[in-house]
Amino acid sequence: MSEKHLQTGDVLPPYSGKLRVFAMRFCPYAERTVLTLNAKNIPYDLVFINLDQKPEWIFNFSPKGTVPALEYEPGKALFDSNIINVYLDEKYPEIPLQASDPLRRAQDKILVESFAPAQSAYYTAAFNAQALEPSMVETYHKGLEGLQKELETRSTKYLHGDEPGWVDYTLWPFLERFEALPLIGKAEFAIDQTKYERLVTYIEAMKNVPAVKSYFLAAETHAKFIESRAQGDANYNMLDTSAVCCMRPRKKKE
Repeated sequence: MSEKHLQTGDVLPPYSGKLRVFAMRFCPYAERTVLTLNAKNIPYDLVFINLDQKPEWIFNFSPKGTVPALEYEPGKALFDSNIINVYLDEKYPEIPLQASDPLRRAQDKILVESFAPAQSAYYTAAFNAQALEPSMVETYHKGLEGLQKELETRSTKYLHGDEPGWVDYTLWPFLERFEALPLIGKAEFAIDQTKYERLVTYIEAMKNVPAVKSYFLAAETHAKFIESRAQGDANYNMLDTSAVCCMRPRKKKE
């Protein structure tokens, strides 16, 4: 699979008949939808988008040009990961990812909502470091502590239960990226195993979930992308393995 990010002037690839996801390889929100499709074993195509130089046609699928967007029929799409993922779970119920109990579904949504401030702190630390304040570090760790407490209370391998579900695939993309922060000089954001033993065990278990493993990127890779963006030239195509990368043509072998 090519991981080249299409940009302004690039042609929209032809529709193959499968569901199609417009994403950005380093976007946690887009990853939520990819993981949902993987977990439910739904065939799909991926089209990666350069969010700094957006192709003109992305606005036909997502009014603000955001990702993810899901093309479910030719020219028809949904956008926003939460909307997309609930739609997928209800449209393709063979492998349900949401809790069957209405109360647990509500509790899962509350957990996701309560974790949002920690995600915001991550974005500031990663992409707007000059605006970082001590209170944001506290907010970040408060989010981690709350997540660990919930894991201990539920006493299951994953938040969903014995197998991961919607709540796990919704939170995971940020946990994956959190591990990159110490690598870019933000040691105060480290997830210390002595303090977060239960959470670290959960993180390691999630890395080995098939739906996650096939799309997972190491902390070092996320750190490289974060640093490239901080330098003003986000390297969207660092993972591209096609013959010619749109950002940097490969030299021919002698």
